[in-house]
Amino acid sequence: IVVVQNATVLDLKKAIRRFMELKQQREGGVKYISWRYVWRTYHLVFQGEKLEDDTMRLKDYGIRNRDEVTFMKQLRKK
Repeated sequence: IVVVQNATVLDLKKAIRRFMELKQQREGGVKYISWRYVWRTYHLVFQGEKLEDDTMRLKDYGIRNRDEVTFMKQLRKK
């Protein structure tokens, strides 16, 4: 997934959503994904650090070209 140099975490989330929707259209998979549920249930994580602040820039987290960001399930609050 490609985002601009000074992209924020929110820009990355939008790019992931766009990528997944296009992929689903091409492959004819699941018709609808609830992104509200996805972002409420999972964190984006880079090298063990949660990308929680949507307004922070990716480079402030140390994310550069070809770095890998993963999904991690959030623990439920009691």
